[in-house]
Parts: sequence; C-alpha cells; structure tokens
Amino acid sequence: MNHTILCGDTLELIKKVEPSSIDLLVTSPPYWAKRVYNGDGEIGSEQTPEIYVSRLADFFDKLKPYLKPTANIFINIGDTYFGSGAGAWSKYLDEEGNITQVQKERKEKYFTTKPLQPKIKQNGKLYQNKQLLLIPSRFAIEMQEHGWLLRDDIIWQKPNRIPASVTDRLNNTYEHVFHFVLNKKYFFDLDAIKVLGANGRMKNPGDVWAINTQPLNGSHTATFPEQLVEQIVLCGSPKNGVVFDPFLGTGTTWIVSDRLERNCIGFEINQEFFDFAKNRFKESREFEQYKLAISYK
Repeated sequence: MNHTILCGDTLELIKKVEPSSIDLLVTSPPYWAKRVYNGDGEIGSEQTPEIYVSRLADFFDKLKPYLKPTANIFINIGDTYFGSGAGAWSKYLDEEGNITQVQKERKEKYFTTKPLQPKIKQNGKLYQNKQLLLIPSRFAIEMQEHGWLLRDDIIWQKPNRIPASVTDRLNNTYEHVFHFVLNKKYFFDLDAIKVLGANGRMKNPGDVWAINTQPLNGSHTATFPEQLVEQIVLCGSPKNGVVFDPFLGTGTTWIVSDRLERNCIGFEINQEFFDFAKNRFKESREFEQYKLAISYK
C-alpha cells in the first residue's frame, strides 16, 4: 500500500494532496477543553463551545476540495459538562494515596493542574454548572449549516466504560460518530458490515455500535479503537482507496487502513504522537507478518 504519513499542520500539509482524491475521511478531533496537546491556540482550546464548533466546521470546510464527490466523512466527537475541571487528581494516586512524579508530570502535561475550561460567566441558561453542553449536536448542526449532508448519527456504545464517581446523574457510556457526505449519491458498502440476524440472515447493523475502548501504552489518552475504525473503513471506502485522518494521533487509522488494503494519508502535528504512531505501525506490521507465517505452517 502507498501511505503518506507526515508530521505537521494539516492545513499546510493537505496542499500536497491531489484535489478530489480522498475516498474517506475518518478522524477524532480534539474535544473541547479536555486535553492539552500542543499548547495555546490549538483546536479544543477555544473560549466557548460555540467558537469551538464553528472553528471545527471551518477546518473541515478547508479539506473539502481534496475529497472525492462520492467521499464519506466520519467524525467522532465527545461531549462535556459546563464547569468540568481537568479530571480528578485521585485518578493519578498510587495505592498509598500519593502522587508519583511520573503521574504528576503526565497530569501537568496533558491535563494541567487547573481546570481546562475557560472562565465563562454563568448565565442561568447554557452556561451554568452541571449543564451538559451537547457539543456533538451543536457541531453536527454547524456542519449542516456549512452545507455538509448528515447521513448517520452513530452511537458508539462502550461496554467496558469505567463507571464515573458521580451520584446525581447516570454514567455516560457512549460517544457520537457523525457520518457526513458531500452529495446525495456516494460510495457506501453496507454488505461489508452486515451482521447475522436472529433469523439467520445478514442484516443492517444499525446505528448503535457496541465496541470496547482500546487502551494503549504511551501518553496519548484519547485513542479510538481499531474495531470502530474497521467498521468505518469497510463501509466507507473501496479496496485500494484512499483513507485520510487529519488528526492521526497514535496511528489507528493508518494501521487499520493498511490491514484492510487501503492507502492512508495521515497528518499529526504532535511529534511525540507521530513517533508513537510510527512505532505502533511497525509493530502491527511485524505482528501481521507473524500471523501470516503461523497460518502457512
């Protein structure tokens, strides 16, 4: 396969890509006020959720010229509550209740010791503590206003989600994956992801996908699982097609695309994550070769 994996600013690197050449865009952009990846000014650090969803839609608009007219766009995005901090320190305590130096450095680097949400004055409406901000819905509507055609709101349900410590609401166990297209006619291989029904016949899998999260070693704390990406790549792109991830992260899209015989374009601005993705891809290739060797014995 022919992969193009580069470290740098997506909006600059995309200029090297041939227009109307991408079959599938699949990604999980930084969520609003959740992590610190690259410092001030990065996507996710905006002053309000409204500015965040507007900026994100503008970002995808700039990638539109590089998509085929028949392309699919799948975007995984998470929500948050107004007034949420950067995560409880207790998550980083050792068995004796102490914060180790490694845990402290990780907290300060990726979460910070202060709340990540900008100071926004409560207004008794959207901006009040404990308010679920509905950022995914706001983003989907913003994309529609920009002319994108929304085809699916897939619910990624996480059976292995770790219970939250809250006592006054239900534990959140899902995220949204929005499926957008450019035109009313587009590529879509439903047969590739059909599941066995109770009557013994293959059927449409529906828009609620129960897929476990997939933890990885390393610093990146927001990886989406290979199984989720596999579903999307199989239905959203042809074999030997081009799959693009503008927020490559730890390289999941790259690994899955290679395994499923698709060419991958992946851009990642964070050098540490980029290096991790390269090593992870190399290890996955070695593992696949090992499995092939076993199968031929």
